[in-house]
Amino acid sequence: MSYRLEKFASTLQQALGGILSRESLNPDFKRASVVRVQLSRDLKKATVFIVCPPEQAGRILEQLDRSRGFIKKQLASKMILRHMPELDFVRDTAVDLEQKILSLKPEGDHEETDR
Repeated sequence: MSYRLEKFASTLQQALGGILSRESLNPDFKRASVVRVQLSRDLKKATVFIVCPPEQAGRILEQLDRSRGFIKKQLASKMILRHMPELDFVRDTAVDLEQKILSLKPEGDHEETDR
């Protein structure tokens, strides 16, 4: 990914995180965190990866899809763009996979990172 795309994705991630945690009145959105944003090369589509409690993931993603218009409007007020990318919210399963792998590892088998 080019520097420009990475910078824009980072800015978009921060703005979305602020909207979900502070500006939205939906209490479920406060349980969700934006962990990364992946942009298409033409900036027309943004895939927003969300981490949330697994038992509430379906409901939160459904509510995010229904609130897409509100979220885009809030983003447009914060960012000056010709075209706001279409937002696609998906659950990031990387965190769940990492926790599952760590739970399978024996307790004394963790690698030391301080070398």
